[in-house]
Amino acid sequence: MLIEGSRIVAVGPADQVALPEGTRRVDVTGKWIIPGLIDAHIHFFQSGGLYTRPDIIDRRHIVPYEQELQQIRRRLPDTFARYLRCGVTGVVDVGGPFWNFEVRAQARQTLRAPRVAVAGPLTSTYQPEALTTDDPPIIKVNTPEEARALVQRELAYRPDLIKIWYIVRPGETPAQHLPLVRAAIEEAHAHGVRVAVHATQLETARLAVQAGADILVHSVYDRPVDEDFIRLLKERRTLYIPTLIVWEGYREVLSRQVQLSRAELEWANPYVVATLFDLYADTTYRPPSAAWIEARMERLRTAQHNLKRLQDGGVLIAAGTDAGNIGTLHGPAIFREFELMAEAGLTPQQILTSATLHGAMVLGRPEELGVVEAGRLADLVVLDADPLEDIRHFTSIRFVIKDGHLFRPEALIQESPADLVQRQLNAYNARHLEAFAATYAPDVTLYDFPDTVRLSGLQALKARYGRLFAENPRLHARLLGRITLGPYVIDREHVIGRSDGRVIHAVAIYQVVQNKIQRVWFIR
Repeated sequence: MLIEGSRIVAVGPADQVALPEGTRRVDVTGKWIIPGLIDAHIHFFQSGGLYTRPDIIDRRHIVPYEQELQQIRRRLPDTFARYLRCGVTGVVDVGGPFWNFEVRAQARQTLRAPRVAVAGPLTSTYQPEALTTDDPPIIKVNTPEEARALVQRELAYRPDLIKIWYIVRPGETPAQHLPLVRAAIEEAHAHGVRVAVHATQLETARLAVQAGADILVHSVYDRPVDEDFIRLLKERRTLYIPTLIVWEGYREVLSRQVQLSRAELEWANPYVVATLFDLYADTTYRPPSAAWIEARMERLRTAQHNLKRLQDGGVLIAAGTDAGNIGTLHGPAIFREFELMAEAGLTPQQILTSATLHGAMVLGRPEELGVVEAGRLADLVVLDADPLEDIRHFTSIRFVIKDGHLFRPEALIQESPADLVQRQLNAYNARHLEAFAATYAPDVTLYDFPDTVRLSGLQALKARYGRLFAENPRLHARLLGRITLGPYVIDREHVIGRSDGRVIHAVAIYQVVQNKIQRVWFIR
């Protein structure tokens, strides 16, 4: 494969592709090259952490919503880089505040960033009070005229999409809001802009597509889809984005049953991940009922059933996560989405197509992205293992190429000693032994302060903490304070959830050398 500038100019056997003199050569013998992955449904105005949706769980007394938004905007360069680290070279933000358009501009000026397509504020049939700000992500319209006016206001920013939030509240009917939906779609189409619709009920989804929706951004989960609906989507070439992981994320975090993969623990922002465990130490919090949990699990099962039927029926499926929602982490969420799609019955080839060619369709660049061939933009991922053999191989990333620039994934995220220690603490709270051990040096030594050796070597650490995690399924370490002094990170920790009932108050002093924890001293 020959890349010049930002484009692929030739692909073929080595003896048939002439290389200009001075061409830089990168040997990927024995590797697999795929198009860059595209997450077709994300939200940059949400962090993925516990405090990002006060309309779902209101924690504004702990982290004010404006503070959460400020942190999100400050972290944008890091968020961009984490997408590339996961091989995601394109994302579609399907709705947020008007500053979404500034995010798109910032991404275009940032080398270590995915391609970004955006919608502005959601044209909505419902207004969550808790998300109301001077620049809200969701704006309720009450008449067709208001719907058209909001679309016209967004058109000034040259949106890639117009997004409609087609919400039917108890006591309402889908037909009640249809004139608003139809008016917004007609206005957008009159100006050549595609429309994405949030419609999770079969009848709202059907009406939205009949009204002209180009993209359905979620699964239908209230009931099984029927043949007429499948035929409608196929005939209209409507793109369907399942976003299976988002229900799982909310269910796990709100029920204090967080389960994170190694990719999520290692490649998501560690301070966002940390918030997902904050409910564990909150004695005033009351988790949802078993019936609530079961209802969410049933939604996921219905969504997976519908996804398989739509895929078999020839509907265009695009992979998307709804990243930014609580528990759905920017970057690595795509890999869990792939797993859930596979559980639904999709093949690795179908999943790959959904995250490349069909993702490019949602992004609005199907002629330039999503396929490895001459003339296309050079957005690529080099993998160490065949993703068509096992979808878990999508995480075996050797190189990421975005716009012709080659990146080593480990160089995309620059970790400070505090970042590494936080990642270690997250893995401890997740009781994920491999992710925990990966933060330590092979010759790590743990001490009782000042110099009594508690254990030495990585294998001894894995043996001790493996037992600890297995015997204490509700183990949780709460960070009470942190000081960083060069390579030393000093944490004050409060450990609860031990099976023997002991509560531990301790200070841990971590020494970080070459991005690994080399020594730890415990003071009790």
